[in-house]
Amino acid sequence: MNGTTPAFARAQYDERGAFREGRAAEIAILRRAGYKSASSGRILEGHFNGVLLAALFGTREQRAQALDDSTSGHIFGVWNTQDGNPVSIHPFDDGFVLHGSKTWASGAGSVSRPIVTARTRDGRAQMCLVRMERVEVAIDASAWKPLGMEDSNSFSVSFDGVRLDRDDLIGAPGDYERQPWFGGGALRFVAVQTGIVERLFDETASYVRRAGRQNDAMPCARIGTMRIGLHSAFNWLDAGVAAWEAFDSERSAEAAERVTDLADMARLALERIALDAIEGSVRSVGARGLIEPQPFPSLIRDLEMYLRQPAPDAALLRVASSGLRASESAKEGGGDFDRLRGVEAPAVGLRL
Repeated sequence: MNGTTPAFARAQYDERGAFREGRAAEIAILRRAGYKSASSGRILEGHFNGVLLAALFGTREQRAQALDDSTSGHIFGVWNTQDGNPVSIHPFDDGFVLHGSKTWASGAGSVSRPIVTARTRDGRAQMCLVRMERVEVAIDASAWKPLGMEDSNSFSVSFDGVRLDRDDLIGAPGDYERQPWFGGGALRFVAVQTGIVERLFDETASYVRRAGRQNDAMPCARIGTMRIGLHSAFNWLDAGVAAWEAFDSERSAEAAERVTDLADMARLALERIALDAIEGSVRSVGARGLIEPQPFPSLIRDLEMYLRQPAPDAALLRVASSGLRASESAKEGGGDFDRLRGVEAPAVGLRL
């Protein structure tokens, strides 16, 4: 991915971390990106996240520079994943020096403004905005042999010896994991994944029509089931957007919790929707449809790989814990789903 596109240039956030065109527009752009290309959608999602973090936690000057960079061809990203050689940051002369490597750095080679998390001496994550044209890094593509998402170029990048100025540090240690932006940000990759599912549905329906099987009961039943699942995914995105909009209008601990809770549920629900869609597609197109240049092999590989987001079991336990706490309020007439929607249940009088 070279240069910029209108979608990349539209990644503009204000100092609150709100998308300037509105939350619904943010999710719609990412969903359309996923529909066109899973790997491009993944890089765009990281770009949006990088600009968001610079705008939210950066100084006024850093925010202005990030917005200028995002509209002039620079691609942002967020590189947080690491293994046995984690990135750390240390004071050095009048600045700082990095040591260690990031793995699965999506867009390596094209991302020119990655936000790299580096551990401080006390173990907290410090965000560093690395201007790649000013530093020398070692990019290792040898281990990137994935099931899918090959074009996301999620290589390993070594930052050993990279020197930074204080102006290259975004926010304070620990800001990267602040809620609801950290957990609630999952809604962005859910939007991209929903776009891939939407593409899979359209390709499957088109294949069945071209094969003259639009009146066969079983392919039609599977397409119907896929369509229901897809609309469920749309509804989850709408619920997530509504939660973010409520948080933007009145920031509170309760509103922040609704954002992260809905994002957790949306990512888990989308995983099930996507896996069911994959099964429905495979059964509908048969072996003949799973041979390239048909689109299904690459679509399915990309989707299966992209669904492997970190810590799904932890997300499920958070959802369960939130539901158990909310069940107490159900005794007072305000159930869990009213809480998630941010409304009060009407009082109901019963005469026995």
